[in-house]
Amino acid sequence: RFLMHMEYDPFCVNRKEHMYSVRSIYFDTPGLLFYYEKIDGLKVRKKLRVRSYDKPGEHDAAFLEIKRKIKNIIMKERAGVPIGQAPNLLNGARLTLLREKPSIPEKAALSKFVFLMKRLNLNPTVLITYEREAFVGVDDENLRVTFDYNVRSFPNPGFDDLFREEDLRTISPPWFILEIKFYGVMPLWTREIIRDFGLRKQAISKYCNGLDAWLPNEEVAGPY
Repeated sequence: RFLMHMEYDPFCVNRKEHMYSVRSIYFDTPGLLFYYEKIDGLKVRKKLRVRSYDKPGEHDAAFLEIKRKIKNIIMKERAGVPIGQAPNLLNGARLTLLREKPSIPEKAALSKFVFLMKRLNLNPTVLITYEREAFVGVDDENLRVTFDYNVRSFPNPGFDDLFREEDLRTISPPWFILEIKFYGVMPLWTREIIRDFGLRKQAISKYCNGLDAWLPNEEVAGPY
């Protein structure tokens, strides 16, 4: 029934096992403001990350992303920059957008990201890497379903660790993370599948779990 309504994301179609790798460096304040906003259950919160994909040399872009959550609504602002410029976020050198004619939202996302980096004194906190199998709606381009496998992390990364595979700790065995992303109302057929398989919604933060894997204080460790 699922494949009647969904098809592989174009980036998955010709890949081995129909998956691609997602690699993100998350930023936080020295006091882990974003981490504790999530743990404390704040209804309005945000995360900043730099994201790229697959293996070194396969992509020339890094994406600066601001992910905001207001109650149950998630919004994401994103700007692509040449991957070699990612370290400029820390050394203060100029950043240029990847596209020659960037959109107004891209320009705004870049400006906000740089502003928040400076205003909040943000630094790279944890690398999160995983493999993603992604589907898009056949008749609804706003519907997206993803399965994330083998989520793993590495603390205090530099930008040269974005494609790192050594010394990562796996935080998701033996399960995967299923996300259903849509605008407006969830389609009826997806609700029926959720009911038939007895699935239940659970808030899972890859960032918090990835950091928990390395925190020495067991009192704050655990699934969030």
